[in-house]
Amino acid sequence: MSTDEDIDWEVVKSLVFGVGIRETVFERWLQPFQFFKEEPTALVQHSGGPCAVLAPIQAFIIKKCLQDNIQNLQNLSSDTVNCLLLSALCEILRMCRPANRVITLARVSSEVANAWEDSLEVYSPKRLKCGNVDVDTLHTCLSLETFQTVTNLRKYLDDNKIFGSKYDIVCFLYSVILTRGPTRIINERQDMEESLIDPVHGHGSQSLVNLLITGSATQNVFDGTRDLCGMDLTGITSKSEIGFLSYLECLRYLEVGENLKSPKNPIWLLGSETHLTLLFSRDTRLVQPPSPREKAVLAFKELDSEQSGFIPTTELKTILTKLDLFSEQEYVDIMKEKVDPDGMGIILMSVFLDEFFPEFGSGPPDTFTLLHYNGLTKPSGTGKYIKGEAVLLEGVQGRAENNQMLQTLQTKWPGIVVDWDTEPSIN
Repeated sequence: MSTDEDIDWEVVKSLVFGVGIRETVFERWLQPFQFFKEEPTALVQHSGGPCAVLAPIQAFIIKKCLQDNIQNLQNLSSDTVNCLLLSALCEILRMCRPANRVITLARVSSEVANAWEDSLEVYSPKRLKCGNVDVDTLHTCLSLETFQTVTNLRKYLDDNKIFGSKYDIVCFLYSVILTRGPTRIINERQDMEESLIDPVHGHGSQSLVNLLITGSATQNVFDGTRDLCGMDLTGITSKSEIGFLSYLECLRYLEVGENLKSPKNPIWLLGSETHLTLLFSRDTRLVQPPSPREKAVLAFKELDSEQSGFIPTTELKTILTKLDLFSEQEYVDIMKEKVDPDGMGIILMSVFLDEFFPEFGSGPPDTFTLLHYNGLTKPSGTGKYIKGEAVLLEGVQGRAENNQMLQTLQTKWPGIVVDWDTEPSIN
């Protein structure tokens, strides 16, 4: 068992919950890992806020199901589901762990949890009131275990019943923070003021979401690094295991890069203005490497920063070079006349693609099945995954007025329309 002598708990508290967290907010984050009876692999979310942790865990549970080719998700034993949960937690901790740090598991012992539930005065009688646990009490009663390898961590989790109390989510979040390192997370966010959980409203920040699906706590969702008035802002530097699509992109509040839009696995978190849900598919063609034409579209859009559908003719040499096409100046001058025959000084994307990439190649499938998860409990909710049959319409954008789900999906697949068994919600 490790000691917490080198841990500045005030820094950790400020990083996670900020200053002056509302009691009701903290209480909303106190819930165990539970699954719906009707959908054994779907995590339950009892109140708003914890989706920032639950949805990423759910994503890695689904990833494990897809990897193990588990076809019938409704016919699994509780032991199998628990193994899937532990696999997901271990993978997230492995991903967040830097090379020079041990994996830290934070837990509230069953004895302490039971004592709290029974309103017994333990450890700190002055701060423990009627079984209500404040942030200070939680910190003083955390037990920490450290592990050199994920194998040892998994064996410990298999041999000991660690989870099952209402402190599960918060303890796992602290495990991630301590494994990654509070200072490292603060530096990755590039924002000393923002906490991972809003102390007033209780929602998780984009930094927290990014940490749990990429291993890095950057607060940005664009690809690579961007310069803002001389300051380098770090985004997502490589293709992620789990993807992310955001309704806020429809509102032009942010731009999600291809590293999140096109992840390694056909699993995406869907972000609304207030909630996180999950989209996934068994069709691995959705995450196959982009075709040459798709790469050309991405390169064109990088130069077309206003998303106007055209670039200046003067950029032809730049984009040809970027795509590793022949770009000698004499050839470029000849091609300028072909792609800009009227001398307007612009090149339309459609004209560019038809000239240099006339064949579509192996793009995404035209039809595929999607499944949607929303863990937030509702009066009549069963937690069951909602199935939808998707169709990609070439050159046509489906009508998405007043449909936040479809608008969000169209940030990745502009021509998508989906026929859902039951209309899903991203809220």
